[in-house]
Amino acid sequence: MKILELFYDQKVFSDLIGTPDSMTDYERDEMTKDLSLALHTEVSNLVSATSYRPHTNEKVDPDPDKILFESVDVIRYAIAIMNLWGVKPGEFESAWKLKDEYLTSFRNIEKNKWEGQKVAIVDMDDVLCEFRLCFANWLNKTYNINADVNSKEYYFIEDLKNAGINPEGVFDKFISEGGFGNLSPVDGACKFMKKLRSDGYFIHILTARPKSNLRCLYDTHAWLKRHDIVFDRLDFASEKLRWCMQSQYWMLGSIQFAVDDSPKHVAEYAKHGVKVYMPPKSYNHEAQQLKNVDTYTKLNEICLVHNSG
Repeated sequence: MKILELFYDQKVFSDLIGTPDSMTDYERDEMTKDLSLALHTEVSNLVSATSYRPHTNEKVDPDPDKILFESVDVIRYAIAIMNLWGVKPGEFESAWKLKDEYLTSFRNIEKNKWEGQKVAIVDMDDVLCEFRLCFANWLNKTYNINADVNSKEYYFIEDLKNAGINPEGVFDKFISEGGFGNLSPVDGACKFMKKLRSDGYFIHILTARPKSNLRCLYDTHAWLKRHDIVFDRLDFASEKLRWCMQSQYWMLGSIQFAVDDSPKHVAEYAKHGVKVYMPPKSYNHEAQQLKNVDTYTKLNEICLVHNSG
């Protein structure tokens, strides 16, 4: 039986009990509550089929058949909720694969223990991947907006406002359509990260992407795996300097340098004694003049310059 058939069978049953096809979001919210409570009941029934009894010494043998059929009920209620909100079987399969990649990546990252090595803090967007160029191309394809990649505005806010479009909503749409998973790697990114690893650096990727958005979180992990980007740790932080200061690396002076394109983060790093390597961009011109900041054209220049220094 395929995922498509599971969704179809559950839809047929829902129609039998009178689940309407046309509902307001409020009605969907209310029905989601009911289905979730029913799902919770089935999970409780599933647990009762095991020998787990935390509050009693009673010995109970597990019931394999009950475990099986209660699991079916749990899955059916979950599918009923997805059907309610119009989630397609293909979307579920894609989400399953993304979540699986994330879980595997997260488990592998947990094995990487920092043991006092020198640390490199590396950004993602426009350092390892071509966010701005790909975002501009997406804006052109989606909204017919010809955003200038040489603009001093990182997210092309003025272009969006002039088109009468809410910039925040656009970014959310970009994420929901898997934009972060479809970015092109910066030339030499894979080799650069492998070179850092071979040079003995503990590589900590630090990005300001919104971790609270699950699509963004899972796409980020999947993209790194898909493009064979080696690293030791990955974190999300809108205030990168503060994150670094709270890390175990800071007090021991183990951060050797950071690689970032954001003028805000570059300036904060540099002013607090962190050596920064930055790709020169139209939106970070002022930061290029700061003490403790070096620009680079190709990522491999960083290893050559830093190791020689």
